Amino acid sequence: MYIIATYNHSLYLEVALAQLAEQGLGKDKIIAVPLHRQQISVSIFDSINDTDGVSLLGGSLAFGTATMVLATIYGFVWHWGPIVWGLIGLFAGTGFWLLASLIIMQRKQAQRITLTGRTDCGEVVLLILCDKVQAQSVKDILLNNMALAIGILER
Repeated sequence: MYIIATYNHSLYLEVALAQLAEQGLGKDKIIAVPLHRQQISVSIFDSINDTDGVSLLGGSLAFGTATMVLATIYGFVWHWGPIVWGLIGLFAGTGFWLLASLIIMQRKQAQRITLTGRTDCGEVVLLILCDKVQAQSVKDILLNNMALAIGILER
């Protein structure tokens, strides 16, 4: 029988492994596989086949259009005229929104790193081979040591 559990990288994992070793489950019966988090790369342009769910260009172009309209309206009063001020408003609004979005995304990523304390460490998957007699005690050890999820495969 296989018992599969997932853990975050923590001391609870080490304690669980030590308690499993005390139960008589040696290194030959336990497999620990660390999972590494994928680095999220943000692209400015999204295609229809490859999107990350964060559209930087769409929001920046919408804000650029709004500032272009306002600059064109005020351009009738200002010195250079509505066309020049409309183009200035378009580029300034688009650039401002794009820069603000990138800064906000960097701060969110930095906050996520400080909250978790790690950048590349994900979860650890434990695969434990045991008898049906040991299954309940192994499951209790895993549950008492904060396992994220537990699955049982009977073979």
